[in-house]
Amino acid sequence: MPVNRTVLLLLLIIIGGAVSAQTIQDKAWQDTAGQDKTAQMRFRDEVHVSIYDDFDDGSFGRSEYRSVLRSVKLSAFGRTKTHPVASPAWELTSHLTAVVLTAEREEEIRSGVYDSVISSDGEIYTYSSGGLEFSFSLEKPGAEIRALLESYYKDEYASWLEPVWEHYSSSYIIRIHSAENIFEPWREFIQYREALLMATILGDRDQWLWGIHDGLDILHHSF
Repeated sequence: MPVNRTVLLLLLIIIGGAVSAQTIQDKAWQDTAGQDKTAQMRFRDEVHVSIYDDFDDGSFGRSEYRSVLRSVKLSAFGRTKTHPVASPAWELTSHLTAVVLTAEREEEIRSGVYDSVISSDGEIYTYSSGGLEFSFSLEKPGAEIRALLESYYKDEYASWLEPVWEHYSSSYIIRIHSAENIFEPWREFIQYREALLMATILGDRDQWLWGIHDGLDILHHSF
């Protein structure tokens, strides 16, 4: 049966158009996937700090399950403001964290090694660099931190208690007095998670207490 040449031509046009449309759609999906991958790589390459955002109240920033992670690029702090922890919203004038800083770094801070850190009284220090500013003090861990460790390192984890406590005892913990209002910039007071974020920026890259996110150790690393 002879095929009508006009019908055949129409079929070829329809088939060709469908293939072209699918090719265009595939290319669009590839471009979108490529853009997503590029964005992910760009974020990974940019310096950022992370905390566990499901920390337990009263546990000085420690998260039991470590299931909610919040990350902030350092460049974001150029668009926020620094506020003292003390405010009508809080009875406290500072926030103590279980984030550790080594004795070596504490000595360097106290000796004035870093241009980005200044102090007017030798007790409370202010870090200011690259649009980021917060104030902090360093102290030896006390009974409350020991109790925190004992509440977690028990039973099958009991063998970890003394090594972790020894690490804390030979180091310092970070107390935040002012911080950037990065999470709710429309508010003029500091949430605990914002204080925890500042402490994590300053703290050691290797945090021994499970549930405290590793720090950035910003004083010891240039980015």
